[in-house]
Amino acid sequence: MAIVKVLLRGGPYDGMPVDWEVPDAYDPPPTYELRLHGAHEATEVFEYRRVGRAPDGAQESWIYEAPEAGAR
Repeated sequence: MAIVKVLLRGGPYDGMPVDWEVPDAYDPPPTYELRLHGAHEATEVFEYRRVGRAPDGAQESWIYEAPEAGAR
């Protein structure tokens, strides 16, 4: 397992970096799911999709976007 730093775009975590444990740092899974636990045990799931590698020199390795973020 490897740890990659992912930048999230869109959704409730827009602009946040996340450390993610993945089987292969050079080919992480195509989607990343976040589960938000709200009041009264309600759970909301947000899916982010891998859109590519972060630019050289960036702190993050990969960029993931929520579907509505791609419409910018």
